[in-house]
Amino acid sequence: MPTYSLVNYKMLAIALAKEEIFAKRGSMICYTGKINFTRSYLAGGGVQNLAMREVTNEELIVMRARGTGKICYGYDGKYVTIIPLRGEMLYIETDSVLAYDSRLQTGTIFQGNQGGVQGIIKGVASGQGLFTTTFSGSGEVAIISQGDAIALEVTQKEPIFVDPNAYLGHKGMLTTQFVTDVNWKTLIGQTSGESYQFKFTGQGTVYIQAYEREKKP
Repeated sequence: MPTYSLVNYKMLAIALAKEEIFAKRGSMICYTGKINFTRSYLAGGGVQNLAMREVTNEELIVMRARGTGKICYGYDGKYVTIIPLRGEMLYIETDSVLAYDSRLQTGTIFQGNQGGVQGIIKGVASGQGLFTTTFSGSGEVAIISQGDAIALEVTQKEPIFVDPNAYLGHKGMLTTQFVTDVNWKTLIGQTSGESYQFKFTGQGTVYIQAYEREKKP
């Protein structure tokens, strides 16, 4: 199986032995060995996922690397975090995906299917669009973030509230809800990110960054 390791905070190394991986286009830094790179239009998923993303211009654009050797990846000077999955499902914002391999099944979830109108509001409020990328199975996913990705553990006794623009992803048996704290001050123009949050309840892990991404136009 591919072996993932961090060269430093901003560079990922993956060793291959006649295997293949998928990584964000433009993220390859260097490699050794015999590796072939090709564009992967399906990104390890299916035709339906590709069609859903193309309609809303939210493609997961990756390159497939296949062969034997070691490849180093990094992207835009961002920090890299390796998330292990052991039969779990990871929900991750597409822009945060750096690399993964074919041990994992990839998918696309429409935000409207995660809470109806609240799911759609979640996608718009976070600036990440209406679709979320999913990974399931056993393997590793490498993600990128502004500074270290912070893992927050959610328990049955204590839910966690997260700023939508700091949210990266989550895994585990979690339920998400979009909540607002609207009062007369926010209605007359004194708004802030603290007026809108994602609420996570259940048992699992939420990944955030200490940075509020700009919303997409």
